[in-house]
Amino acid sequence: METLQQMTKNGQVAHSILLAGPEKIGRTTIALQFAAILNCEDTESSKKPCEQCRTCRLIMSKNHPDVIHLVPGNVLCRGEGGHESHPNSRDIRICQIRGVIETVSRYPFEAPWRVIIIEPAEHLGRESANALLKTLEEPPEHTVFILISATPHSLPETIVSRCRQLTCTLVNPRIIEQELLLRDIPPELASKATQAANKRPGEAIKFSHHPDLIEERIMKLENCKNIINAGNSDRFQYASELANNWRKDRTMVYEELDIWNSFWEENLIRAARTENLTHPAIHASLAGLKAVDNAKNNLDALVMPRLCLELMLLQFPALN
Repeated sequence: METLQQMTKNGQVAHSILLAGPEKIGRTTIALQFAAILNCEDTESSKKPCEQCRTCRLIMSKNHPDVIHLVPGNVLCRGEGGHESHPNSRDIRICQIRGVIETVSRYPFEAPWRVIIIEPAEHLGRESANALLKTLEEPPEHTVFILISATPHSLPETIVSRCRQLTCTLVNPRIIEQELLLRDIPPELASKATQAANKRPGEAIKFSHHPDLIEERIMKLENCKNIINAGNSDRFQYASELANNWRKDRTMVYEELDIWNSFWEENLIRAARTENLTHPAIHASLAGLKAVDNAKNNLDALVMPRLCLELMLLQFPALN
């Protein structure tokens, strides 16, 4: 956030920004805050965004007409020429990008800057990315594009090369817990939510508002343990279920992989406390983490879901 604030102070605002980093760590919030900094009405305060003026409030609530959050679905799709509606589309389609191009060709309605937030950028199809490229090369002076991606390596190099890339990282749990306490979350719940969030502020806030999800997460971790101790037939059945879910809701599968990541991380931490670097559980946990990471990369690279998920389950070592 400091880098973005410095841009505005120096008057050197990048017109195309790529926010890269894991999901649920606050990337969208950062993008909205930057839009608020650019358009904040308080010209006297040194603290921006002021979060009090009408513009700041509208932006942070995603209701400002000049700050557009482009996601898969019908956003900015004009529906011309008998074009069918696609509210459940998994991708950001070329018709939406045409809507973006038409929108940015005009001056903002009321704010000094129009901000287009594209999320997730990796869901831009080839045609959509190519259509956006020209506008990224020669963006209007009054427009900033912010692309948000968990997998920037999967984006076309032509897109990445035209953006100022900023990396958002996982957050120290102490900082997350302190922030929850400042939001008047009870200490015990703040501690549990932070532990369950796996260094993701967005998850911590969700868990603090819905404590029942913490118990649900514990059950999922227990299910991971059961799968690890099961035979190959049960592992293949589980991989098949994940592959079917991938066709319906990819986010659900990524969340399941995050649970596996947490499962192996927690096993690694417990094993590391033995201070025995040759402890079998350390090597098993590292192998498990690598298998999850490989599965995510394969899914991002559009490898057949069932194949890469089965491979992940086969690579998982057994735990005593």
